[in-house]
Amino acid sequence: MADIGSGSCIWPIDLLQELPFAFSVDAIDVSLEQCPTRSWLPNNINLIIHDAYQPFPEHMIGKYDLVHVQNFLCVWRDEKSKDLVRNLLALLKPGGFIQWSEQDPAANRVITAPGVSWVSQLGQTLGRHAALAAFDRFESVGKHQMLWDVQALAACEELASNLKRNAETDNEVEQAERLHTSTERASIEMRSGVGIYSELVVAVAQKEPTLRSWG
Repeated sequence: MADIGSGSCIWPIDLLQELPFAFSVDAIDVSLEQCPTRSWLPNNINLIIHDAYQPFPEHMIGKYDLVHVQNFLCVWRDEKSKDLVRNLLALLKPGGFIQWSEQDPAANRVITAPGVSWVSQLGQTLGRHAALAAFDRFESVGKHQMLWDVQALAACEELASNLKRNAETDNEVEQAERLHTSTERASIEMRSGVGIYSELVVAVAQKEPTLRSWG
């Protein structure tokens, strides 16, 4: 298995607690700064530094039964989206599966980040290049509300920083600053019992035995 954008490695850590000896997971990210020290990780988690927007090394092509992807919201690049999906599908064995999960800011009722409508179209995006096996949305309301809220605020804060860093006009700088201010206000309100309604979008697709043309 491969976990793309592994960050803190929380997904493979949780998974291997349920299935500790069943398989190994390659935790892949452009940086390992968020990852725990090696001695704190299970032995069957392998750490790999790689930018998923770039082609993977030959020895990784066609290696995995399952590729898990999440939290690309803050690093999504429309102009490179086809390259990203192609690189991810190239990791799969024929018939292997890709599962992609993203929090959809378009569904937020307190904060709506600009320019991220691709999350709502995630099923169609994968379906153009692989056989879509499942697509669903999960509401944040319930016992995990605080966890969802913290994750949503962290994602919006990172998005605001990225927008400001890459801004080319005064209007884009202003948008980033408004998002940052809204995130700070939402954090204060959250402590008084206000939550952020969010939806997690999950798409699962299966790689075909023979890849279709990438025209």
